[in-house]
Amino acid sequence: MGVSGSQDNIHKKPVVLIIGGGYAGIQCAKLLDKTDQFFVILIDRKSYFLHNVAALRATVEENYAQKIIIPYDRLLTNGCVIQAEVTSILTDSIQIHGYHDPIHFNYLVIATGSSYAFPGKVAEVDSSKAISFYNNLQEKIKKAQQILIIGGGPVGIELAGEIATDFPGKDITIVHNQPTLLQPKQFQDKFYARLHENLSKLHITVILNDRIQIPTNQDNPNMNYIEGRKTYVTDKNQSSITADLTFVCVGARVNNKSISNGPLQSKLNPQTGRLIVNNYLQVDGYEKIFAIGDISDKEAKFAYIAADQANYVAKLIALIEKQKPYPKPYQIHTHPLILLTLGRNGGVGQLPTSSGTLIGNIAVKYFKSKDVFTSRYRSALNYQSESDTETKTGYLHKLDSIQSILSVTENDARDLLAGLSGRELAAGQDFI
Repeated sequence: MGVSGSQDNIHKKPVVLIIGGGYAGIQCAKLLDKTDQFFVILIDRKSYFLHNVAALRATVEENYAQKIIIPYDRLLTNGCVIQAEVTSILTDSIQIHGYHDPIHFNYLVIATGSSYAFPGKVAEVDSSKAISFYNNLQEKIKKAQQILIIGGGPVGIELAGEIATDFPGKDITIVHNQPTLLQPKQFQDKFYARLHENLSKLHITVILNDRIQIPTNQDNPNMNYIEGRKTYVTDKNQSSITADLTFVCVGARVNNKSISNGPLQSKLNPQTGRLIVNNYLQVDGYEKIFAIGDISDKEAKFAYIAADQANYVAKLIALIEKQKPYPKPYQIHTHPLILLTLGRNGGVGQLPTSSGTLIGNIAVKYFKSKDVFTSRYRSALNYQSESDTETKTGYLHKLDSIQSILSVTENDARDLLAGLSGRELAAGQDFI
């Protein structure tokens, strides 16, 4: 897919350019598109939305990957989605790989997110190949008897829970370098205790406050698992762990390379690599440039927070364009919310109340574990049925739209419609 879901910009509506089609990007794009006040262009190097909150379910359940890899072609009604790689972000335009001219905007929303090696996320631009990666990994998990997971954050914990639930009897060990799973003191003490109790019931071994020298997948650095029987020794306690399948669930990276190549580099927090924003989620010093989601140096990084930031920015852009007063500043979430799935049958959660109310298997299964929000996001991208497939027809009428909004030739518009080929991902390169 190159460009999808577009109509003519005959009346020269203000252009809102959104970089990144993750949770923050699709929410902001959809809301602004519905106003019919703007011409919205969302750019992502993939042709599909990856519902990565449910990605770990796809490592164990047959045919699940095709449910969470959802094409962008139905996301927007009035605007369009361009499949391309953004190479640099300027203060009035962006540059994309394989296209000679800059793309200008009236408003810019930077939602480039973060990268995390497979299976937590996937860098592959072709949806069929991405699906095959998950299907192939399922077979490797089925065959493995001893599984080591390095990293006890949300990805490592939920991966262990998915495997232990669907394949009981496997020897699964989590090694984490903190005194508690996740990060210490983020949640109630009872939450950590309940989490350990549930993992123990699944016969998952947890080793805390120790570490293993992180191995690398030499064949494919964007894959965070290593095949073959290996024995590891922890650094602190010299514990010996043997595994025939090893997952490295650490090392999330902020997607900021396109920012580092332009004038907004000075707005990156040198400690976090994220864009510094004000209380209205505007990049410091720029009224019409915003940063939301993982790229924003504002509060915790969860999908629901990214969506809340997107809601706020969509509302603010509409008010600015109408020259109306600003709303109240964006309100940071003061109480954490977490729902950790431990397979399809439940998990542990803490609600965002002042006392940090805990919930257990029944509630977590109802809210998250059973479906992992997959039907919600398929619906958000207008894929109601599991049998729905990407629309391949009707793209030709979008030539006028692209020519009008980008002021390009018909040949250039056709190239954009076909999708611009991205560069081969090198180790450590952004997924956006």
